[in-house]
Amino acid sequence: MLLAKLLLLPVAVASSVTVYVHSLPAPQDSSSPVPSPTPLAHIEYDAGTAIGSLSSYTPPTGSYSPEHLLRIGLTDKTSGHWRGVLTSAASFEEQYKKKFTIHVDENGEPYHIGLGTSARGAGDEVEVEVLKKTAGPQPALNKPIVLNEQGKIATEEPQKTFLQKYWWVVGLFVLIQIVAGGGDK
Repeated sequence: MLLAKLLLLPVAVASSVTVYVHSLPAPQDSSSPVPSPTPLAHIEYDAGTAIGSLSSYTPPTGSYSPEHLLRIGLTDKTSGHWRGVLTSAASFEEQYKKKFTIHVDENGEPYHIGLGTSARGAGDEVEVEVLKKTAGPQPALNKPIVLNEQGKIATEEPQKTFLQKYWWVVGLFVLIQIVAGGGDK
């Protein structure tokens, strides 16, 4: 299945996105400039079929402590705003498998990047998932309320079994058998 997706990706109309990593907070030395975002991954995807593949991946380098915060994301082409998530540097350790989630709109343009990690097992070190924007659930407005003859909301009573309906008949039969007793010999 995965092989078929990878073979069909070049045939499909593919788009690409570059995911960046940016170190936070700024270094304590105020004379040094704030580091600029550096490319983390280049991902090719097809929004029509929701298939994505990783073209290149370079994990962040530096002497980060596991608690150090890194911004993972992209810059919006139209507004120039940063879109992405904040994670710790521990997410990029060797024991974790990474999963990039690309959220695309109706036009196939990415509007958000997500990063998830899980325990590393068999398979790829880095996965790519493409999620299309979908409409949420819609409320049912102007739906008429059905009332019964008493003017209350109609509710159907659940079907009862034979014993639930006629338990008293069975109980009366057992009581008569106990009270009547047997004949004397």
